[in-house]
Amino acid sequence: MKKSGVHKKFNARHRLRLMAGCTLAGAFATPALAQTIAPEPPPNLAAHMFNMGGLITTGAVTDVGGASGGGIVPWALIGGYTTRDQVGGTAFYTHVFLRNYQLATYGGLFAISNRIEISFAHQDFQLGSTGNVLDGKILGALGARAGTPDSALPHALQLGNADIKQDIIGVKVRLYGNAVYDQNTLLPEVSVGYAYHHIENVSFVRAIGTRPSGNEYYVSATKVWLDGLFGHYTMVTATLDVTNAVQNGLLGFGGVGPNGPKDGYHVEPEFAVGYWLTNNLVLGGEYRFMPHYQLVAPGNVPGYGPLGNALSKTSNWKDVYLAYFPVKNLSLTLAYADLGTVASEKNQNGVYLSATASF
Repeated sequence: MKKSGVHKKFNARHRLRLMAGCTLAGAFATPALAQTIAPEPPPNLAAHMFNMGGLITTGAVTDVGGASGGGIVPWALIGGYTTRDQVGGTAFYTHVFLRNYQLATYGGLFAISNRIEISFAHQDFQLGSTGNVLDGKILGALGARAGTPDSALPHALQLGNADIKQDIIGVKVRLYGNAVYDQNTLLPEVSVGYAYHHIENVSFVRAIGTRPSGNEYYVSATKVWLDGLFGHYTMVTATLDVTNAVQNGLLGFGGVGPNGPKDGYHVEPEFAVGYWLTNNLVLGGEYRFMPHYQLVAPGNVPGYGPLGNALSKTSNWKDVYLAYFPVKNLSLTLAYADLGTVASEKNQNGVYLSATASF
């Protein structure tokens, strides 16, 4: 079959491709190449279904919730190396090393025709020895004598070396726009997404006044300039997230209102930028506003109010990342992540490492 002019151009110049759904969106092209983008070719599903026709670095990274995008922000781009006539996907593993906690996440996504993505992620939030510190704070708030063993607490609040486990199932649909081919318009690529979250530690989240399941809705717009800043690919993403998740769901959903449990969905903005230093190296950053909820009603237990307020403190998340694509099927991401206060422990920052295989 004869290839289109667009495919010839990209194959001749390193088969560059924009990232569709990861913390690194796209590939790198020269300004001259950026001026020759032709209309997107028509689909041919029978001929190209499993060919991985996307240009290198497309959809090569996944956020901690399983959707294609940055490390902490979903983007409008669809994950995997799919074009209009292909299917594909990714599998990923991410580990975040914070001052007091660790977060391990794995999962993957399936993409259809650069239009629909279906994702799954499993998160394991490891408290380690900080769980014992939190138990000590709870005992102190309840007026227990010094040396009281953690076993005196209700089983749901015995947090020593505990892991909080969460599953996330997501769907994203591209509404319009194409980050690769739409260079002659200011309109971005726009997608809408939905994610269902479920915490396995049901008794724990109920004990702190939240619920074990929640829903998240978002709309995301991503614009890529092939002839961007200093002639390199440049990407900007803006996302609006409608959510009732506490710490992205790791501490449950909703909170405690004056008259009992309260869902109270919040609309939170999120932003991401990416700049291609070379054909396979991307520098960028992200900022995610987080909702705030009251955990553990202050008047429920004498002395528990101050601790409940401390547990309720939530900071906005941010990161700075550097992503490397040694080959088309693999991306490696190194980032510095700052999550602020998490479960009363301040300065939760550290190293973010992620690897994603694409097919």
